[in-house]
Amino acid sequence: MTLVVKSSWFDVSAEELFAFHLDAGNLARISPPWPPFVLVSSPKPTAPGDLQVFRVGPGPLSRTWHARITRLVPDRLIEDTQESGPFLRWRHQHRVAAEGRGSRLTDVVSFRLLPTPAGAFLEFYLLRPGLIALFAWRHRRTRRLLGSTAD
Repeated sequence: MTLVVKSSWFDVSAEELFAFHLDAGNLARISPPWPPFVLVSSPKPTAPGDLQVFRVGPGPLSRTWHARITRLVPDRLIEDTQESGPFLRWRHQHRVAAEGRGSRLTDVVSFRLLPTPAGAFLEFYLLRPGLIALFAWRHRRTRRLLGSTAD
């Protein structure tokens, strides 16, 4: 499995940061314009066992992505696991922790695209850099939407 970790500090409380991520509707608000990302359905508020459905990609090339909320620890952790979608395996943890006068968000993603050496190469050298950029974008957008001034 390939691993991607992105961590940022925010000058908002851990409770506020966690609540923001509990609303699956915010995912479309913080995602970059490319590839297109649309929330199709998600129960509110997010709870363990929920199925979140997204469309990812442009027009006829888009894919439906089903992600199940597999763990939720209030004010600390939301974990989703792909049930169907573009990856062979996908697990994403949103970890939130109080830190100093603010909080830290750490996104941890482990994924597998293809179970071959060529797949591992593609994951590490093509997909991993794209996911690092995606989470950097999401953290910047989250910061802006929450009015956080941290860098």
